[in-house]
Amino acid sequence: MLRHSAAHVLAQAVTDLFPGAKYAIGRPVEDGFYYDFDVPEPFTPEDLERIGVCLREVVAQGQPFRRQELSQQDGLALFADQPYKREIIQATEESEGAGPVVSVYRNDGFVDLCRGPHVPTTKAIAAFKLQRVAGAYWRGDESRPQLQRIYGTAWESEQAPAEHLRRLEEAERRDHRRLGLELDLFHFPPEIASGLAVFHPKGGLVRKLMEDSSRAEHQAGGYAFVFPPMELEGARYYPKPMNCPFHILIYRSRGRSYRELPMRLFEFGTVDRWERSGVIHGLTRVRGITQDDAHIFCTREQLGPELASLLEFVLRLLRTFGLTEFEAELGTRSEAEADKYLGSPGEWAQAQAALKDAVEAAGLDYVVAEGRPATTPPRSTCTSATPSAGAGSCPPCRWTSSSRSASSWSTPAPTTPGTGRS
Repeated sequence: MLRHSAAHVLAQAVTDLFPGAKYAIGRPVEDGFYYDFDVPEPFTPEDLERIGVCLREVVAQGQPFRRQELSQQDGLALFADQPYKREIIQATEESEGAGPVVSVYRNDGFVDLCRGPHVPTTKAIAAFKLQRVAGAYWRGDESRPQLQRIYGTAWESEQAPAEHLRRLEEAERRDHRRLGLELDLFHFPPEIASGLAVFHPKGGLVRKLMEDSSRAEHQAGGYAFVFPPMELEGARYYPKPMNCPFHILIYRSRGRSYRELPMRLFEFGTVDRWERSGVIHGLTRVRGITQDDAHIFCTREQLGPELASLLEFVLRLLRTFGLTEFEAELGTRSEAEADKYLGSPGEWAQAQAALKDAVEAAGLDYVVAEGRPATTPPRSTCTSATPSAGAGSCPPCRWTSSSRSASSWSTPAPTTPGTGRS
């Protein structure tokens, strides 16, 4: 609530200092807040200082927040010169204060479209700091206007942000983008597409050592190394987005005996994903990546033990690199949309139970995300946060395991195996 209110006051300060500015959406985020603006020129560091001074004046005045409900027609009239607010109202987005009844908050002449709630007065925003400016496309759509996003942090006392700011300084010190250049490990040449890293000799050596370690661990774990191609017969050339089909083709290349199961296939697969330019960020969000990708083919009876062993294997591998804090998400079938799923309810029930048992056996805290797999198989996703949180710190790691009936791939096997992916 505090940071939500700080975002509101930030919009108030910007519109006071920059008449004609269009204000779009502001939200609280972990340890902070942001607000997006449409202004003729990008904000400068000097602008941030002026905005911060204005914000402090509003906070010191202790202006009360007052909620008001309007009809949609009155809301459109109120924001006649604010196109982004009008778009929200016309889209009837109740989560943002619109809908049949339009909710707004006022303080000292400033009004914003908002569902609320807010702190009683601006004086409750005891400590804050405006941090940086970034570009952000309206609605995350690169075909829409690019806005100026101001980030800030806010706290209930002057003492509270000290530890947070210390963590930010530590994250900046460890920023892998800066270290990549300083240590001559990698860089992102402007001559090629963004999000594609070029590894220098030192970075190449680090990468080779990581790959050698991963390959040795997989081979010790019973995985067979494979080399799939980059494209399919008769297909136009596209960047390869995934490795899954090629592992399936290897498995179904001939009839299989149950004695060959479980079959664990593994590769260092280079894939490309079209990430929007606005979300690309160092090595944490790229367009080209090499992943140690594996698929396990097994019988139904082997499914539970294989998933438990796989999760233990992945967690051990991640801990080797100093990643020790994990969050897990268990994606399950949504009965409300049962007609969109492949496989029988019984197969889904068995797969979901096996995934749940594996996560619980590993001692991980997890949340259930019903309907998250969409049309894909049930899956569990384990994400590890880095020790130094903050923008620019090392990339988080993610492990995903899914379980599907291989019969959906027309597999000529004597038994119906499942596949697990790591």
